[in-house]
Amino acid sequence: MSDTIAAVATGAGVSAIGIVRVSGPLSVSLMDALFRPADGKAMSQHRDRQLVYGKLLDEKGRTLDLCLCTLSRAPRSYTGEDTAELQCHGSPVVLRSALEALFALGARQAAAGEFTKRAFLNGRMDLTQAEAVVDIIDAETPLAARNAARSSSSISPMSNSSSIAM
Repeated sequence: MSDTIAAVATGAGVSAIGIVRVSGPLSVSLMDALFRPADGKAMSQHRDRQLVYGKLLDEKGRTLDLCLCTLSRAPRSYTGEDTAELQCHGSPVVLRSALEALFALGARQAAAGEFTKRAFLNGRMDLTQAEAVVDIIDAETPLAARNAARSSSSISPMSNSSSIAM
């Protein structure tokens, strides 16, 4: 995909933690622009999947939150693209402001299911696994969630279903 998408990955409303997810070619440069690690290094200088503490900035360089950031570079990410996640405080104002800053610098709002769609299109999961993601999200009972998790080896770390407690 040639564009970069962003969305709040956690539920709506006030919570302790809120996650903003970004995927696409601008992911790393957007984090360099909007996140200042406490160690003084650019986010792009940190290794993949390392949680880094620092300041989240708005598009004008003002501090929005103190939070954690992690990068996963292509092809070793959920979508198969460069990705970033910001683990912020779960204030809807902070999360909305983070998205506005990302949009001001070139990202666009992700459509529902678009991260998983990109994972499928980039060969990171097959159709059964992509459908299992939807089934887990939509599960209304623990049994439905367990059944969906068993449908996908990428979701369930257990390859031996007999070891899963029911």
